[in-house]
Amino acid sequence: MAAPEDEHRRGLQAYNTGDVATAMAVLRAPANAGHAPSQSLLAFILDRGDFVEEAARLYGLAAAQGDAEAQAALGNFYLSGRGVAKDEKQALAYFSKAAEQGHVLAMQVLAQAHREGGFGLPRDPAQAARWEARLAEIRPPRAAPANKAKP
Repeated sequence: MAAPEDEHRRGLQAYNTGDVATAMAVLRAPANAGHAPSQSLLAFILDRGDFVEEAARLYGLAAAQGDAEAQAALGNFYLSGRGVAKDEKQALAYFSKAAEQGHVLAMQVLAQAHREGGFGLPRDPAQAARWEARLAEIRPPRAAPANKAKP
């Protein structure tokens, strides 16, 4: 049997070429062996196929191993109640874990939650600014296009 990383690459390549059936088949073994990136990718594919309960289970396994993509996805599941019971506190916990690892979308969610008072949090402009500053470190703002001089 190939190493989980090799199987993961094969599964990802199959998925990227549109061969979802092969991707799922290849990813099952490393996911079942506890390989977090394979669990997360297989969960993503299953979610897109509307197998949300199995996707939530796999995301949970990968999230427990510290996979930021899985943590953010699970946060989304708990926020919407998709595949799991809706729970804003769990959603906040998973988004926070992912954001602390530098997951861009999770940081955006936390910035907005602090800015607007989401997830039952009080509005906290300082916390929102903290997340926005971390986002700016990762993704600096684009420069404005230069004005063209007219002849």
